[in-house]
Amino acid sequence: MEDTSYPPNVKDLLTEMKNISDMMVDLAFAVLVLEDRDLARQLSRLEERMNELMYQIRGAAAVVTRRLEEAKLITGILQVASAAESISDAVESIADFILRGMKVHPVVCEAIGEADERIAVLEIGENSPVAGRKIGELNLPPTRGAWPLAIKRGAEWIIPPKSDTELMSGDILVCKGSEESLRIIEQMANTKRKCRVVESNLRKIRKAIAKMRDLVAIMVDMAYSSIIFGSKEIAQEVREMEENFDRLEYEIRLEVLKASRRERDLAGLISILEILDYIGKISNAADDIADVTLRLEEIHPVFREALEESQEKIEKIVVKEGSPFAKKTLGRLKFWEIFGVYVFMVRRGSRLIVEPSSKFRIKANDILFVRGGRKEIEKVKEISGHASDMVQKS
Repeated sequence: MEDTSYPPNVKDLLTEMKNISDMMVDLAFAVLVLEDRDLARQLSRLEERMNELMYQIRGAAAVVTRRLEEAKLITGILQVASAAESISDAVESIADFILRGMKVHPVVCEAIGEADERIAVLEIGENSPVAGRKIGELNLPPTRGAWPLAIKRGAEWIIPPKSDTELMSGDILVCKGSEESLRIIEQMANTKRKCRVVESNLRKIRKAIAKMRDLVAIMVDMAYSSIIFGSKEIAQEVREMEENFDRLEYEIRLEVLKASRRERDLAGLISILEILDYIGKISNAADDIADVTLRLEEIHPVFREALEESQEKIEKIVVKEGSPFAKKTLGRLKFWEIFGVYVFMVRRGSRLIVEPSSKFRIKANDILFVRGGRKEIEKVKEISGHASDMVQKS
């Protein structure tokens, strides 16, 4: 029997790379909103760590390559690791943009504020009910639908905050979540979001960038899903989404050129184009991950093992007959707000529905593709009546 084992440290390296790249994508949009140089420096340090991990994984792969067939599988591992590093490189470029003192055009912040998955910045006041409480005590992901990304305390950043990290008066808490879930956190903390006063008349650009922000996050999720489930169909969807992304990018560039005739802030318009390039690199990296699934007949099991242990897990859940989820819309079920689980795709028969809207009505035998914490996903599976043995390879 052929030995498909792999050094355990390779699995750990892949897991850490995915965790860091996921975190960096979220923080990239936060640093654009905050224009905080200290946070930008933290992102640069995370990128240095990614470089170290990539060096280690190349070394480990070289050591275990023994046969041609195994070399093909290892090539896939290196390509996925390289794509994760490319994501961190793109985010580091955004950090460098802030460190160079470049101005972020207001339309970028407006767009981030209009995306489905939003970034919120909350200042913890002296009399806030959450001051003196630990992050874990707030049950943010499972019951509030908001994920804590970072805490700024004075000049220092805590990235990522742990469950035993205590919130203190004066802390700046950065979270991601839906608009409704972030409002709940505002009420819990008895505070209002810190917002930059922004104003622009670039409506088409704003809407396109908001769509691009959501699209790139979905692409990364789906690319990893194609690896986990060995699904060429999902990988092909990522490729088609990359084409949609390219069309959006073209539309924005065209609108920026039109705006240059009437806008005085040409430097700000140039910043839009530069930021587009960086986000585009993230979408290209997602396509590179999906490419591994499209090219290889067999996916090395180390991928599934590594992604199973990542902080944000991707799973698929079968909705059985009689499930409390059946015949209800996603908007009514509020997976993100109640469970901290995000439904990014649904399989219905032979069809894949990407980015289902809040009006999408779930039916029995639908397969939900979700992202969230391990405990939160297990809770949803338990409520849905999901049977793990019903989930087959796509």
